[in-house]
Amino acid sequence: MNKVYRKSEIHTYCHFKHPYEPFNIADAKTIIVGNTPPARFAQKKLQEGDVDWYYGSRYNAFWSLLEQSCKTEKPLSTKEERQNFFKENSIGIFDTIEQCSRAEGSGASDGDLYNIVLVDVLSLLAKNKNKILRIFFSSIFVAELFQKATKTKFDLRSREMQQIKLDNKTLELTILYSPSPSWARGLSKEIRTDPNKNEIRLKQYSKIFLNL
Repeated sequence: MNKVYRKSEIHTYCHFKHPYEPFNIADAKTIIVGNTPPARFAQKKLQEGDVDWYYGSRYNAFWSLLEQSCKTEKPLSTKEERQNFFKENSIGIFDTIEQCSRAEGSGASDGDLYNIVLVDVLSLLAKNKNKILRIFFSSIFVAELFQKATKTKFDLRSREMQQIKLDNKTLELTILYSPSPSWARGLSKEIRTDPNKNEIRLKQYSKIFLNL
């Protein structure tokens, strides 16, 4: 039986399974690893401006950051455009959470996730054919979940690339600044109060994505 993290008999509102399958894992040289989308994506109650795929919330900056960082010729506005971009650049994507529940009345905060069951991360990585694999975590919380799923250790405080060995692969790990609207929450006061803090995030994304 799969282990359940953050067990709660109270916070069982909207228990759901992840709505999307892992994408382009076998051929990827880079894999984006997240946690889970807002509940409305599993419930298929999308808002105007949402896109029904990974990081599809109209409030999430992931695809905008990618457009700016990679200087894409065309906008990445639709699911098809986003999937094609990933295939063309040997990028895969999956989320660490297979199913979970949210606190009633909650938004998309990581702190509102309960009864978390993780995907089989090791089996997913075993499907990848490359010996060296770049992995970009979308937040510190995601990196923590990856550690639990793989029983690996690395510095959760670092935003620089770290290298670890896992089975027969060399993994090059980077923890991104979160693309969510509240991305600076929990970071240093210096970053939180910087009027140009979004430039700090864009600079990190540009540094790692421009060289794909």
